[in-house]
Amino acid sequence: MAITLTNDDFVLPLANVDYRSREQVERYEPFFEALSLDRYAFQREAMRRTLRFLLSPTYADTSALASEHYAASSIMQGHFGSQSDYLASFALADRKAVSLDLATGAGKSFVMYGIARAALALGLVDKVLVLCPSLTIEEGLNEKFRELSARQDLKQLLESLDAVYPNPPIKTANDPILDGDICIENIHASYERTGSSIADSFKGKGARTLVLNDEAHHIYSGADVDTKKWLEFLRSPDYGFRTIVGVSGTPYIENDYFPDVIFRYGLKQAIDERVVKQPDYVNDRLVKGGTTYKQIIENHRRNRDKYGKVKPVSIIVTEKIVSCVEVHDELVKQLVRHEGLKRAEAEKRVIWVASGIPSGADGARVKQLVAEPEKARKNNMRLLRSVGRTDNPVEWIVSVSMLTEGWDVPNVFQVVPWETKAFNSKLLIAQVLGRGLRVPAGLEPPVLLTVENHEAWSIELQGLFNEVLEVENRVSSEPTRPQFAFPIFNLRYIAEQVTEQTSQKRASEPEAVIYSPQARQLTQETTYSRTGKRTSTLDVPDLMSLDDAVARIRVFFDEKDEAIAAAWPNVRIRKFIQTSLREKGQPDDFLSRENLTKTQNAFGPMFRAVGATVARQKLRADALFPLDVMTMPTQSVNEDQLRSQTAAFFTDDALGGFRLPDDRTLWADWIKKRDSGFDEFSHLQAALISVDAARFKCPSNLLLSRFRPERKFVDSILANHDLFDAFFKNADSGFYSFPYSYKSTVRASSHAKTENFNPDFFVKLAGRQDILVVEIKADGDDDDGRNGAKRRDALGHFKQLNQELKARNEKWRYHFHFLTEQDYATFFAAIRSGNLGFQSSLMQRLAKAP
Repeated sequence: MAITLTNDDFVLPLANVDYRSREQVERYEPFFEALSLDRYAFQREAMRRTLRFLLSPTYADTSALASEHYAASSIMQGHFGSQSDYLASFALADRKAVSLDLATGAGKSFVMYGIARAALALGLVDKVLVLCPSLTIEEGLNEKFRELSARQDLKQLLESLDAVYPNPPIKTANDPILDGDICIENIHASYERTGSSIADSFKGKGARTLVLNDEAHHIYSGADVDTKKWLEFLRSPDYGFRTIVGVSGTPYIENDYFPDVIFRYGLKQAIDERVVKQPDYVNDRLVKGGTTYKQIIENHRRNRDKYGKVKPVSIIVTEKIVSCVEVHDELVKQLVRHEGLKRAEAEKRVIWVASGIPSGADGARVKQLVAEPEKARKNNMRLLRSVGRTDNPVEWIVSVSMLTEGWDVPNVFQVVPWETKAFNSKLLIAQVLGRGLRVPAGLEPPVLLTVENHEAWSIELQGLFNEVLEVENRVSSEPTRPQFAFPIFNLRYIAEQVTEQTSQKRASEPEAVIYSPQARQLTQETTYSRTGKRTSTLDVPDLMSLDDAVARIRVFFDEKDEAIAAAWPNVRIRKFIQTSLREKGQPDDFLSRENLTKTQNAFGPMFRAVGATVARQKLRADALFPLDVMTMPTQSVNEDQLRSQTAAFFTDDALGGFRLPDDRTLWADWIKKRDSGFDEFSHLQAALISVDAARFKCPSNLLLSRFRPERKFVDSILANHDLFDAFFKNADSGFYSFPYSYKSTVRASSHAKTENFNPDFFVKLAGRQDILVVEIKADGDDDDGRNGAKRRDALGHFKQLNQELKARNEKWRYHFHFLTEQDYATFFAAIRSGNLGFQSSLMQRLAKAP
């Protein structure tokens, strides 16, 4: 049977990071939050995962992590002939060497800077070497790293965390690289024998050096002779580099995805969450044929009208230099014809960009079109650097293959692959798209990137394009019913730096620990489609004897504070743990990993410095702003999801609500299968739920519920439809959100984290300007610390929002509710009686959460 692989299948999970490494990384949570707030929370997770892997002794090298993944993944086992075949796909498996997949426009430089700074602060390494493939990227990284290093809040945060190197200088290889330095260089400088300090600064010191590789796909590229040496440099025994992290938005070797990725924020996710522009590409044309100059000029004109705040830029990508110059010449003529420009003015708006001038017949053709081609080429390269500025007249760029990485102008709104060979690999497709994905400052999403591709390209090429964009058989839920839209308001939050004085006396000793339930074995019940239920007994992993737990706590105390360690001999530690376990009626001769961490956290306050001033980041609600429900991000569902708990509610006229022909075709096919009565389509019969139009007061063509409690809540809304004028399911991300901070009780975290809260449902009461905001608790969600923080910060958010609305004489008011299934009946009864202040059993319980 053929095995279908997705990029996610290759991502290496960190299943067994030790507790001490997790704790070390968690201490730097305030730094991660200060570095990347709001919708860039994924950057923080990229930093956390990388540092956990680099710190954890569980994984001596990448081969240990890869072997773990292979053993657990039937997909990897089916794709590769053997584990040795799988490991052979890793170029640096014998070191701690991994990659991060971060979509272009997702802030790679922030992640690299955060990893570099934290690795030095933790004392994991003494130096950081940041390598990149070109001077252009080197200049950009230098600028960004120096800008971030100038932030005093980051410096103070790291100083408060007792960083080994709290404020590392940013250098190039023109200077000696000392302990505590971050060196940024293009890879070519690494091979130079003169004028570079790379050899003197790093030879023999690789074991204590972190190497960060930007645009890491170049490591495996045959683009030029020097780039081919990149991998050799990383492998060189003269340097002995052991700790290596590659970052790329296009992690492909031709069409093969990198095998060593440990964190992925892919292009599809970045598009769906509106972190980058949304590609608007050609699916079909009524009149068949290729792209014409008139079409791309009209697209450009539309972009100018739509995004008038910024100058629009369009990029045309060709295969050869000669065709690049020819397209440039013809485009100038077409601008004169269709835009009414004089030749001189049209020439100012268009440049061609190439790496050189060809020889032979191609070179002769170029010279026929351009009098002094080399002089023109250099002048165009100069203009290219400032295309984003308003005083630069260039709006059109004709480029060979792709523009240089590191050239990131956010006001590109159209890319045109002129020939198939400019778009014939996943790497090329991702790179071409990448030049236009950044969103200009000041433009509210969604922002579109027109991709004027040829709709008649081969099936194989369209398949590559779909794989890069992760297009699959799925239908979209999007706002198409404006009669059910209603005004939505939110608050914008800004970060402020505050300082906190710690207590003048040491925290008191804990009296007990609230341990999670623990057992040596669990009973597992599994239901199979044909044979029904089966039960089995499973051994619980991550348990340790009480002697082992006491020994670990002893090491923990010894490392933290000698005086406290002396006050807590082993006998006292053992008695303390056993007493806490017995109070909960739990076995007291062993301890789970989670409860060990809880024990350490219980003593955490005692180790805090007395009287110290600590820098913190605090979020403050700033400005009120409106949201348009009709601009909510598209949500989508595929057939595999409909086999699980996902359901789609719709009306009988849903087919006309799909914008794209492919969506309509697939939806009609699903409905036909649903109505067939065949058992093989029972999942569609259960998941596709037709609703009477009078009850479906939703602005979206489909309402997607992702799990049973959501589905039951939608059922309840529909059953009580007379109470409401309209309702909608919030997008999973990218629409209505606000920050909340929490300490997980499941993971026994000792440090608060800040994430975005996206409440599930917004429901407008009939004939009133009151909106119920409802969060549904998922099955198996027992993290009361996190849910309690959501409740606390949501109540605070909507209280302040209502005050701001009142101050503006707006009559809209918001009422927040946190519900489980058992609350639904009483909740709707309370609303029907006019009790908008209803307190669910869950809300009451969470009010007492720690």
